[in-house]
Amino acid sequence: MSVVSFIDKNIFRLNLLAALGLLITYPAPYFHPESAWLLALLGLGYPFALVINIFFLIYWIIRRKIYLLFSLIVILTGWNLLEHSFGMKLFSSTPKATNSTVKIMSYNVQNFDLYNWTDNIESRNKMMEMIHRENPDIVCFQEFYTEDGGNFENVAYLHDTLKYPHFYFEKTLTLRKKDHWGVAIFSRFPILDTQKLAFEDPKLNVATYADVVIYEDTIRIFNGHLQSIHLGKKDLKYVKDLQNQRDEKAQKTPEEHIKSSSSILRKLKNAYIKRGNQALVMAESIAASPHKVLVCGDFNDTPSSYSYRTIANNLQDAFLATNFGFGGTYTGPLPSFRIDYILLSPELEVQKFKIIDETYSDHYPISCVFSSDKW
Repeated sequence: MSVVSFIDKNIFRLNLLAALGLLITYPAPYFHPESAWLLALLGLGYPFALVINIFFLIYWIIRRKIYLLFSLIVILTGWNLLEHSFGMKLFSSTPKATNSTVKIMSYNVQNFDLYNWTDNIESRNKMMEMIHRENPDIVCFQEFYTEDGGNFENVAYLHDTLKYPHFYFEKTLTLRKKDHWGVAIFSRFPILDTQKLAFEDPKLNVATYADVVIYEDTIRIFNGHLQSIHLGKKDLKYVKDLQNQRDEKAQKTPEEHIKSSSSILRKLKNAYIKRGNQALVMAESIAASPHKVLVCGDFNDTPSSYSYRTIANNLQDAFLATNFGFGGTYTGPLPSFRIDYILLSPELEVQKFKIIDETYSDHYPISCVFSSDKW
């Protein structure tokens, strides 16, 4: 056996392992995490397993080996997941001619950097400057914070200074009778009915909708913030140490690794199950809407998840309609995933989608320009 043949044979063995790793990510979107939470966790690895298998495919193409068919078949087997996870628009299409367009932004503002005491005022002001510069007609906020008096009178600032006359702020927590947390929708178009959706534990995560009148047409706009993982400082430090291969990792005992890993896995499991239930609540409300819908939010889940598949059913994903790549929207210490979305009824036309490269929060703001044949 030649050296080249020996190398190819061992590379193919690695290819087999990588292909198996990709295959086991495929069931994740189809099972509620309550009955199969490990599948949900495996689904998190889909983009990484896909990239690895693409590298093997490229290698076999260069080597002109029939082994390329193996990787190709495995990748194509998960085509449905691929087309919901990876934007394939290499070139921007020409938007349809229309008289009017509307721009909507979705932004998890991380409480406007309230807890970063060293420069929170600067961060908050920069967020507001960015919103003013982007000039959306409608803004959906998650992890929204405002206060009555002080430097964080955000409702008043958006209403009076940035000129959003209509808003719906659903409070999930109020402390000291003046500090308020929740989700909010601000609009330059009139808001009619509003509604809070019934999650099991709405103190931290919640979804709402507002019926917005846009050019004599009514669009039901959903704003959702699904269950967060709530990793603590110790959890995040452990993840950072693993990523950076710091000396502390080598100093940890097996018992410490097990304890840290178990804590993270337990929080992941609980979050997956809660998000699955919350996604069902949102999907039921979306299906019952008498109007066209537009869904904004931080789902805290990737496109290879049960939550995304449940909510996005029969809707178009604004990112996939106009962009290329995976489109990460999370800027925090964990790997960058696309967990923030703008989804639309098929009757609405996506003109443009943008991930705004500003890191004032642990999420990038996203925006979508859309139109309708009725306008």
